[in-house]
Order: sequence, then C-alpha cells, then structure tokens
Amino acid sequence: MDPVGEFCADLRRLWRASGRDLPGVAREVKISRAQLYAILGGEIRRPPDFEALVRPLVLACGGELADWRRRHDVLVGVHEGLRRRPAPRTAGPNQLPAGSGEFAGRASALAALDAATAPVVVVAGPPGVGKTSLAVHWARRAAASFPDGQLYVDLRGYDRDVVDPGDAVRSLLDALDVPPHEVPVDREARFARFRSLAAGRRLLVVLDNARDADQVRPLLAGGPAVRTLVTSRNPLTTLVAGAGAAPVALDLPGDFEAAELMRARLGDGSAEVADAVAACGRLPLALALVAARVRQTGFPLAVAAAELRRPGSGAHAELRAVFAWSYDALGSPAARLFRLLGLTAGPDIAASAVAALAGTHDARALLGELVDAGLLVEHRPGRYLMHDLLRDHAGELARERDSADERRAALTRLLDFYTSSAHEADRVLNPARAPIPLPVPAGNGDIPYEKALAWLDAERSVLLAALRQARDDGLDRHAWQLGWALDTYLFERRRWDDEGAAWFVALRAATALVDRAATAHAHRFLGAVAGRLERFAEAYEHMRESMELSRASGDRAGEAETEFVLSYVCWLQADHDRALEHIERSLLLWTELNEPSWEGRAAMAVAWYRAQLGDHLAAVSFYERAIAVQRTAGDRANEAVARQGLGHARLALGAHAAAAEQFDLGRALARDLGDPILDAQHTNHLGDVHQSLGDVEAARECWSYAHERLSRAGHPQAADVARKLN
Repeated sequence: MDPVGEFCADLRRLWRASGRDLPGVAREVKISRAQLYAILGGEIRRPPDFEALVRPLVLACGGELADWRRRHDVLVGVHEGLRRRPAPRTAGPNQLPAGSGEFAGRASALAALDAATAPVVVVAGPPGVGKTSLAVHWARRAAASFPDGQLYVDLRGYDRDVVDPGDAVRSLLDALDVPPHEVPVDREARFARFRSLAAGRRLLVVLDNARDADQVRPLLAGGPAVRTLVTSRNPLTTLVAGAGAAPVALDLPGDFEAAELMRARLGDGSAEVADAVAACGRLPLALALVAARVRQTGFPLAVAAAELRRPGSGAHAELRAVFAWSYDALGSPAARLFRLLGLTAGPDIAASAVAALAGTHDARALLGELVDAGLLVEHRPGRYLMHDLLRDHAGELARERDSADERRAALTRLLDFYTSSAHEADRVLNPARAPIPLPVPAGNGDIPYEKALAWLDAERSVLLAALRQARDDGLDRHAWQLGWALDTYLFERRRWDDEGAAWFVALRAATALVDRAATAHAHRFLGAVAGRLERFAEAYEHMRESMELSRASGDRAGEAETEFVLSYVCWLQADHDRALEHIERSLLLWTELNEPSWEGRAAMAVAWYRAQLGDHLAAVSFYERAIAVQRTAGDRANEAVARQGLGHARLALGAHAAAAEQFDLGRALARDLGDPILDAQHTNHLGDVHQSLGDVEAARECWSYAHERLSRAGHPQAADVARKLN
C-alpha cells in the first residue's frame, strides 16, 4: 500500500475504534459522507489537508492530536519525495528468439554491425548461411543499448504464408502494450501509431526473413534512437538506396570460421573437422545438422565426412546431401513425422497438433528424435519450428513417398484438431452463440476463459494459415467451419482485417460446397466486418447477396438472421430508424418460426437499440420479453446477457433496487455457467449501483472483484474498471 493509503487506513481504524456512526462524523467534520468514504477508503492520491480534514476527524474520533500531526508531517515529506523522484524505468519487451549458445566466428560481420550508424541495417545472403543466427546473436549482445525493448518479427518472406506488413505491425503494437481496443482500424493509421510510439524510445526492431523492400518499408520507425535490423536473401537494394540502409553482405564462412563453428557445435575444441567442413560446403545449416548427427549417434566425425563426400556442384548440392544423410538416420516413425511436417502451414506447430497430424496420442518422443537430429527446433516450450529449406525438403519427400490419400488423411486429422479446438475455445469466449455441427465433436467449453484466450493468441497465425491451406487443398468444409470458429476471437481482439480474410475464405469454401446456407452465412459476416471497417457499400452488397440466397432457397431462418445482422450494419452507419426496422422484422420472423432462442436474441437487440436512443421504458419491456423466451428455451447464457441490459435500463430509470436485483440474478447465472467474464461484468455494474447510492465501500469491493477477474483473463474491460478504482 502507498503511504497515503496507509495513513487513510489508520484513520479508518481510528474511526471504527471510536464507535461513531459515519454520517454523524461527516456532519461534525463538515464534509459530505461520500468525501469521508473516499478518505477512509484510501481513494485519495495526496495527503488530506490537516487543518480542514485530519484535525476535526481525529478530534471527532477521540484520537491524540499531537501524534496525528507528527504522522501527517512525515506523510507530507514522504509524499513529496516520492512525487519528485523520477518513475523507475521498467524493462522493455524482449522478443528475441532463444539463442543456441553455439554461435562462433563471423567476426567481420559482427564488427560491421557494431560500426553501423544508419537507422536501418540489412543483412543479406543466400539461404542457410546463418543470417538469423547472426542477427539474433548481435541483437542479444547489443540489447543494453536498447533498454526500451528488443522487438522481433519473422516475416517469413519465403514461406508458403508470407507475413503481411499490416499483420506484422499489429504484433509490434501488441509488444508495446497497446490494448486491442486502441489499435487503429485503418491500416495506415496502425503504421503511424507504431512510428509515433517508437519515436521517443531506444528500440531495436529485428525484421527477419524479409522478402522485399515493400514488406519492410511500412515497418520502419523514424525515431533517432530506433535501430531496425533486417535479414533477407534479397539485397533490398531499393531500401539501401532510398532509406539509406547500411548493407552487410553475409556469404559462406571461410575455412577457419566454418571449422570454429563445427567445433562449437560438437563441443570439442580439438576435433579435426576439415574434411567434414569441406563435405558440408562450409554452409552453416549443413554444419549444424552434421554436428547434431555426430552428437546423437557418437559416430566419428571422419565417418560422417566420408559418407557425405559425394560429387556436387556447390554449397546447395552438399546441403541436400546432408539433408538426406540426416533423414536416413531417423527411425521409420520419426522419418514419417518429418515428411508430414513438411505439409503443414504456419510459422510453427504445437506438440498437441503434431500428435493429431501423426495420428498418435503423444508425439513427444518422435519430436525429441527430430530435435536431437537438428531437423527441428523447440523454440518455445511445446512449440516447434523447422527451417524453411528443411520444410521444403520434407514436403518433397512426403510427395515422393506418401500416397495422396495418406497426405490428405494427415492434413484432415490436423484440420479436425484445429477446427474442434477453435470451436471449443469460441464456446468459452461466446457461450451465447449457437454452435455448428462438426465432423469431429468439440469439447463442451469447460476450459477456463483465460486458457481459451491464451490458446487462440498462441495459435492465431497458425489457424489462419491452416484456414488458407484448407481452401487451397480443397478441404472446404474445414475452411468455412474454421473461419466460423475464429470469428468471436478476431472480433474481440479487433483483428477485423483477419476476420474479413477468414470469412472470404469461408465464403469461397461454402460456394465450392454448393452450400447455400453456409454461403449466405459467410456473406452476412463479411457484411458485418465491412460495416465495422466503415466500408458500407461493400457491407450492403454482402447483405443483399445473403438475403437473395436465403429467399431463393426458402430459408426463412437465414432471412431472419440476415435482417438481424443488417440492423447492426445500419446502426454502425448511424441509420437508427432502418436499424430498428430490420431488427423488428427479424424479431417478427423468429417469433413466427417459433425459435425462442433466436427470438430472445432479437428482442434483446431491440431493447438495446431502444436503450441507446434513450427510450428506457421500451427497453425494459423488450428485455423482459427476451428473458421470458430465453427461460423457456433454457438459454441461460443469453438470459444472463439480457439481465445485464435490463439492469442498465432500470438504473437509467432510477430504479436502483430493481437494477441491483437484475445484476445479482445475472451474476448468479454467470457463476452457474462458469463464465468469469459475465460474472465480472455483472459485479462491475453492481458496483455502479452502489456508487450511485453513495456506498463507496461496497462499490469498491465489487469493482475490485471484477477487476481481478477481468485482468486475469486479459480482458480489455479491466482498464475501465481500474479507472473507477483509481
């Protein structure tokens, strides 16, 4: 507790020991009861005035005045000292990948990086030459010069899924603790926000594996103390010429440096390595693989060199020989897994997903064999990645040695895993949403909210890559179902570009399936996304397509849902009259269809619109209707949401007791459902009721409870509750 808070807590103990009632003390001190609550509750941030507040309060409660004067003088001195003291600098984010601890050589390249004064440095060289190792090693060595953070993004310029600069800048904003709701919707505004945040900081930004200058240019920050280190197979000549970037060319190491690297990898400084180095063509990736094989098998290095010494035409011929040599040493199950990993999309893969891909319950032993062979890296606990050259080689082997049916079965298992896992996480984030049927049943949503959110955060790039892979490989059912399952998460994280991209894939997949209902569904959600991005002409075109498809197939439920989403798009455009027309039409259709769950949602939406327009009496009526049909349908999740809205409407009408009753009922439902976010939201609003009644202590108790749960889940509303507490 801070010194002011401790002083206030002591005053509170003095008052309680006196046995005096609070209103009487407030009248005697001549301040309001709310002001006295704030002081005794520690809600103030500077010492209270002694003569005006502390002195009369101490006298009213029978305290020793001289002692309290001395304590107040000490408090004022401590507070002033703390106020003048500069705030401690917190450590900036460090996103640099873990080093292998086996870096060696490259003295001239390191010296060039040390000597570079340009704000942008480009390390360029052929694949497998060690550009990433050099960049990360230098970045770790120079980290102290960049105390505000060392940021890292793998742009995957030569992978199947190249990272878009707009996605890369979002990861940089996340690293700089920009809350999701503060990330600009507009793409160019995101780049500007990053440049603005970086301008006053001493930052190092490593952009690894860039494809070209166009991928890098939007990510360059102009702050005087910002250094951007780029690696690429491309020399990025236009960046060097146009942005004044300093080029550092990285080629094969010399014989001495290559031998030094081999000895470092082997852990034997005296080994005779010349033949092995020559057999590897001095290529660092090949050297690392050979060293891993020798460590794994215990074979003499000379034997390895003899096995590798084959006719070749340069470093990459030797590299392919090393790949084949390393692969041939694997056991049959590990070799199969290596091939299958070459079929996957995304930057990395989790152990649980690998097990699904391989069709086994636990793939950790096989993964360990691949890591020991140097063919795979466990770059974070339980997450694995493969060098892009190795991935290409593994994919080639899979296409040569595994039948088309075997490859498709493996990808189907992987996509089943991703789709069912994402669907289960979506049910946790949005339990009020109606589920969709899946080929592989998802869990029932019993995982904790924060765990579901953390899983989606970790897998987002992988899931979007898998979505595109499903589309490209003709696995259309998986494509639209995975797009559906990601919608809530991408919306809540305000990744609306990703959300739109996911629904475009889902639309194409549903069209390929000749599934009119799924196609209409995709158009509806694309319309909602376009509306959020304020592309209203595009939004209404999607809604028109959805309505025509629904009516053509006689799908009245689809028509009702289209009216529902169309009302949302109209509301986003501030066309409130049309929004109400469409939502009331949706409500009528759902009522005629005798769909109580959807009727409840539509009634709840009408109530919300009415409340936003200030017609709280009408809102109460529609919320009560929603709750009645939701109770009939057993839709407890949406009932909890409706009670929250009804509580707000009652509070706006001044009916504090009725509002508190709704928040209490909603909180009880949320706890029965095991939904910590709804629980926290209801408790937060209950705190607002207590505050409006002047009971600050009860309000703070509710807000503290809500803040703890929202913060634990990483929910953006935690910041709003924190402002109430502060």
